[in-house]
Amino acid sequence: MLNNIRQRAIKNLLFHCAHLKAKDHALVLCDPETRFIADAFVDVASSSQIKLNLLEIPVLMNHGSEPPEHAEKLMESSTLIISLCGFSLAHSKARIRAAKKGARFLSLPLYTWDLLEDPSLHIDFKSHAQKVRNFADAFTDGEKIHITTEAGTDITLNIKGRVGNYCPGFVENAGDLGSPPDIEANISPIENSANGIVIINGSITHPNFGLLKSPVTLTVKNGKIIDFESDNKKQVCMLNELFGPLDSKRRVLAECGVGLNPAAKLTGIMLTDEGALGYLHFGFGANHTVGGLNEVDFHLDFVFRAATLTLDSKILIQSGVPQI
Repeated sequence: MLNNIRQRAIKNLLFHCAHLKAKDHALVLCDPETRFIADAFVDVASSSQIKLNLLEIPVLMNHGSEPPEHAEKLMESSTLIISLCGFSLAHSKARIRAAKKGARFLSLPLYTWDLLEDPSLHIDFKSHAQKVRNFADAFTDGEKIHITTEAGTDITLNIKGRVGNYCPGFVENAGDLGSPPDIEANISPIENSANGIVIINGSITHPNFGLLKSPVTLTVKNGKIIDFESDNKKQVCMLNELFGPLDSKRRVLAECGVGLNPAAKLTGIMLTDEGALGYLHFGFGANHTVGGLNEVDFHLDFVFRAATLTLDSKILIQSGVPQI
């Protein structure tokens, strides 16, 4: 039900984050499970005399899946796309093709009424843009990332020649991608470069996992997960089933990101967790849409806390606290 708080959040998303204008050819995508949220977006825009075209598509299989062909055609003729599908289209080829034709894209997966009331959506996203730019530029200029935690994480990544991604949570220009409340900077490491151990003690951004009660240990060798370990054996089985055989492209460490939204907390919801200030996340699977070479219709993020990230000889994050 749309109360005043939720209405304010939707207005912030439409007019501040998406920069919705009357001249836009704006498309809202949803699935049967998120139609109720999409209808609210249409109603709020309509109250400002702006029409949003609404398209419901079948539920996707996972983050990074491709939409139906008829949806892709509508995406390519839009100037603004707001995706409220349960799974993210941000890493899809369809999103990239629409971006090349000028579409701004607001990726809003796993949205709920509760999320619309979360403080992380009721902020001025633009006021945090410079910090995001600082991290993205540092990643672009860097060569080697070393990440450690007191929990036992110890992993190195090679990012030489890769470009940092600036993701401030709003979209102003043609082709921009944003996912509020997520405010982050990230980079795609060289696909075979990552080696080490990662203790995931935050969340796994999939509806079957969310906040973790038992940490999950990832062993990464030559850029791929070769082992999952946890006291929760059911989770290990589910992860192995989800990621497939050892040679699967789903297992490739595709992204290293840092959250920069000071109002976001760890909730088990993907966009608050990835955006939570000072938390790190590793994305596995597709990165061909964000500066990498791994092409697969799958992307899943693992969030961990209290990390120290050293870029070359400079500490960018100290025990979860940004230093730049």
